[in-house]
Order: sequence, then structure tokens, then C-alpha cells
Amino acid sequence: MSKEQFNELPRPTFRWMKVNHLELDQEPVTELKSVELAIRTDGQVEAKQYEGNALPDLGDFQGASKESLARTLKGGNVNCAVTVADGAEASVWITYTVSEAAPQLVGQLKVTAGKGSQVHVYELFDGDAENGLVDLLQYVDAGEGARVQISKVQIHGDRVRHIDARLTREAKEANVKYVSAEVGGHQTVVNVVSKLDHDEAEFDSASMYLGDKDQLFDYSYLVPTQGCKTKTNILTTGALMGTSKKYFRGTIDFLRGGKKAVGDESDVCLLLNKGVHSISVPLLLCKEDDVVGNHASSSGQIDQDMLFYLMSRGFDEAGAQLIIVESNIRPVIDQLGDSDLEDKALQAIRSKMQQVGRKGN
Repeated sequence: MSKEQFNELPRPTFRWMKVNHLELDQEPVTELKSVELAIRTDGQVEAKQYEGNALPDLGDFQGASKESLARTLKGGNVNCAVTVADGAEASVWITYTVSEAAPQLVGQLKVTAGKGSQVHVYELFDGDAENGLVDLLQYVDAGEGARVQISKVQIHGDRVRHIDARLTREAKEANVKYVSAEVGGHQTVVNVVSKLDHDEAEFDSASMYLGDKDQLFDYSYLVPTQGCKTKTNILTTGALMGTSKKYFRGTIDFLRGGKKAVGDESDVCLLLNKGVHSISVPLLLCKEDDVVGNHASSSGQIDQDMLFYLMSRGFDEAGAQLIIVESNIRPVIDQLGDSDLEDKALQAIRSKMQQVGRKGN
């Protein structure tokens, strides 16, 4: 079976380290079945499905992989456009459900936020199917002073490959924020590019994951900053069980001219047993001297003193681990901004931890 390369590092390092990209078997794509998305709106917004490709020229954006980008640019069966006029405020809820009737969802989400507007898009990805696939290209065009937040909960079954490629373009003083809870799926690939070309533009991303069995999570971030006084904040945090794996590749590129830019990236991983695999490559590239950049990465087992303390208060080991994991990821969950999505994410996390605890017993 032919291989597909995902999330190639923008500045490759030594090949023997095996962190320059992710390589997976190509997923066979079947005939796409027609899908009507569940869409709900509130406020001054237009949200509708469309056919074909409605995205502008994406420049040098390469997506999660060449194959994935070509597939989504053709326009699939879940294309949706969200448009908010200048100065308007709105919320949109979209549910993407994989099923045996429609096992593969491919398409685009185009979010256009006018000058001074505010829009919050809530995404729920659920369902399961044999050869399940979600391949979504999300494009955000934030006008001057616009505020855009996309909150996502992914709780697919364990037969789904989930590919989420995101490209954001922020005008002056615009802010785009992603909050993601990745719990389900067999393989989850996230690729994010945010181009901070304009002054005082901001990009924020907070993502959590929880892996068990042989789950795979692969994150890639690239934020080139060329506007003055831009701000970047990237956080991934989570826990791994079973033989699950997580890769993080984060690159903040301070380009010449982007004076007084600030960029922070952090990756935190709890290793709940032997056999898990966590790789982190946080990069700072710099051609401008008047900037502030910080990067951090940590992975390790649960503090045994903390575990003992909780168990001494009446919790079994599985319950104590759940408390520690939840305290680590809860700050991300709380930023989703929708109680229903928060409950679904927490329920999936607690269910997964309890199943592992029962097996351990």
C-alpha cells in the first residue's frame, strides 16, 4: 500500500530522528455520499452548504498532505460557508456525523468575518464507520478588528481517520482563536497555518487530547509573523495510555519587519503507562531582533506523591488518575464556550479513563 506524508516540518532536522513528517498508509476514498449537515445559527449570520470549491487562492499553503489538500479543494460532501457582515455578532453550531450510510466526510469550512464582527463557530465531530474518514479544510478570513473563535469537540469511534487542516488570515487587529478537544478517532492529524501579516493581529490555539489503545495524534502549527505587535499563543496538553502516540511540531517564525511580536508555544503530556510515545518539536525561527519568543515542552509520568495523596483520601488508582488528568486538560475544556460541548468532551474523557481503569483491575 502506498504511503502518504503528513505535517512536514517547515525546517527539517536530521532524518534519523524521524520527526520531520508523519507517514501513514493512504486511506482509500470511496464514492462520497450526499450529507446534509446539522447547522444551527444565532445572530446575524449566513451559514449554508455549497458545492465545488469556494476558497480563494491559498498561496503556498500545503495542508496536512498533498493528497488531502487536493481532495478538499475539489469540494466534497460537507462544504459549508459561514459569513458574518461588518459589525455583526453571531454563533453557529455544526455537527459532522460519520455513519455507515456516509462513512467519509470531505470538504471545506469557509468562515468570513467582516470588519469589527464577532463570530463563534462550534463544531462537533462524532460517529463511527468502517473505513471512516473526515477530511476538512477550514479557512478563516478575519476582517479588521474581527474576533473569530472555533470550538471543536472530536469524539469519533476508533475506526475513523480524522484530518483537520486550517488556514487563517487575520487583518489588522483581528483575533482568531481555536479551542479543540480531541478524544476519539483512530488517527487524528491537525495542521494549522496562521499568517500574521498585519499589525496587532493575534492567533490563539488551545488543544487537548486523550489517547489510549493505539491511537495517534499528530499536531503541526506554523505561524509566520510579519506584522508589528502581533501575538501568538499555542498550547497543547493531554495524556496518553495504552500504546498511543502523540507528535507536536510547532513553529513560530518571526520574519523581518515584525517588530515587537510576541510568541509563546507549550506542549505538555502526561504518560500514564509504559509503551506510550510522545515527541515534541517546538521551534522558534527569527529574522527580527525586536521580538519575544518562548517555547516549552514537558512529558512525564504522574507525580507519585500526588497519586498517593489522592488515594489516601479514598480514591482508587483509576479515580486518582482521572482527577489528575482532568485537572490538566480542564483549562482547555472550559474555553470551549458551550456547556453541551463541554459535557460531551468530559463524558468521553471520563468514559475512556473508566474503561482503562476497569481493564487494569
